[in-house]
Amino acid sequence: MSGHDEHKNFNANKIFLWLFIFTAVEVAWGILGHKWHVGKPLLWGGLLFFALLKGVLILQYFMHFRFEGWIVKGLIAPTPILIAVIITVLSPDVACNGKLNNNIGTSFDPKTGQIVELPEVAARKGVLPHNAPAPKGADAGGAAH
Repeated sequence: MSGHDEHKNFNANKIFLWLFIFTAVEVAWGILGHKWHVGKPLLWGGLLFFALLKGVLILQYFMHFRFEGWIVKGLIAPTPILIAVIITVLSPDVACNGKLNNNIGTSFDPKTGQIVELPEVAARKGVLPHNAPAPKGADAGGAAH
């Protein structure tokens, strides 16, 4: 029953005060850290640290996570790991070495199995594949009237 007693003694004003203090320290660190030229890793590290502290307070008290049972915590705990796995698995499909694998304006052609430019993009470049229909609004000469 200690969890129920804790929940009765929950003081939202106290948590709000801590959030206010952490926010004030975070803002001061952002301003003074930038002014003192502490370096980006230390500046961002401090900002992320205080954001994490505030997030933990919000998660524990305002989302009532502190008062939940072990089964709820056990179900939620693997979520960050799953998110990291999904991002890791999908990232090679998006970009490699800072370049997009498939440029915007390209599409997969299921007939040939190749990545091809969309007709609208090719028409803007002035190169239209021989079998592609002309995009809407384009005339035969390619010049606007």
